[in-house]
Amino acid sequence: MAFRHMLVVPIVASLIVAAPAIAHPKLLSSSPADKAVVAGPSQIRLSFNESLLAPLSGIDLAMTAMPGMANHGVMKVAGFQTSLAPDGKTLVAALPRALRAGSYSVKWHAVSTDTHRVEGSFSFTVK
Repeated sequence: MAFRHMLVVPIVASLIVAAPAIAHPKLLSSSPADKAVVAGPSQIRLSFNESLLAPLSGIDLAMTAMPGMANHGVMKVAGFQTSLAPDGKTLVAALPRALRAGSYSVKWHAVSTDTHRVEGSFSFTVK
């Protein structure tokens, strides 16, 4: 019986130590927030729970609707620079100019030191 207890302790300890190694970056917040209505933002910020690898993380931004245009097709927004804030956990997309009125979707991808890519999306509206 004592021998079994001696085996259980190292096994449990190894699982506790290995748990952080299997963690993936998780989006904690974004600005603009999901489903928010905002005045023309000039940047998009995504905050994660762990440090990211900048060259492997980024966003795709698209305008999905424009006021007064019922059949507006999806228009990819380009010309912005993506970088990490000094905390290493916040991805910042600096837009060349404030976004015009309309609806937008953001598709993001993030890679942390575990090298697993995690993806997600959210949308917001500019008034």
